[in-house]
Amino acid sequence: MTRGGVPARHAAPSAGAGSPAPTRAFIPVVDRCNQVLLVLVGLVLLGGGVLVLLAGSGLFGPALADRPVLGGDVRSFAARHGWFWPVVGTAAGVVALCAVGWLVAQARTSRLRGLYVTDDEVGGVHLDTAALADAVAADLVANPVVHAVRVVVRGRPRRPVLQLAVEADAGADIRAVRSDVEERVLPRARRAVGRPDLGAEIDLAVHAGPPARVR
Repeated sequence: MTRGGVPARHAAPSAGAGSPAPTRAFIPVVDRCNQVLLVLVGLVLLGGGVLVLLAGSGLFGPALADRPVLGGDVRSFAARHGWFWPVVGTAAGVVALCAVGWLVAQARTSRLRGLYVTDDEVGGVHLDTAALADAVAADLVANPVVHAVRVVVRGRPRRPVLQLAVEADAGADIRAVRSDVEERVLPRARRAVGRPDLGAEIDLAVHAGPPARVR
């Protein structure tokens, strides 16, 4: 649910030591999927392009370099069936539309650099979202079972959305963590900026390893 922004990453304090646990980048599931997808698509396209260039340069022999992109059988099949190229064109169009839709979806999750705290006939007060993200992140890690957090602000200046990625220690009560976010952290953030309509999306996860401790 959470997708990144002007990030504020914090690690929860270590129990009984008074020193912070090492800061760890907590990447939400959607961000991770986007990154993996982009890497895979990029590698496939890069590999295909390199192979085509090498084949065209004659590295694999003159026969392959001079070979048509479509073989004789494919050309004959296409010539005998009038539906072939329309189907190919439709499939390419669907892929293009999917790509455009994905890009539009990414654009809609654009990060906000500032939002209006007040906006009336006298004027408006613009707040840096990085300050809001840092304050909310600090409030989140006040919960002793929270291992790492990531806070971003998205949407539009007059309709912002807080996106919170919270990772709790192994064995923590996730329901209690969510209740703490909804009943303590979010109301405080809304009161602080005077925006009771401030929306929020919460991504909860559990740390795979044991809580970090300093002995």
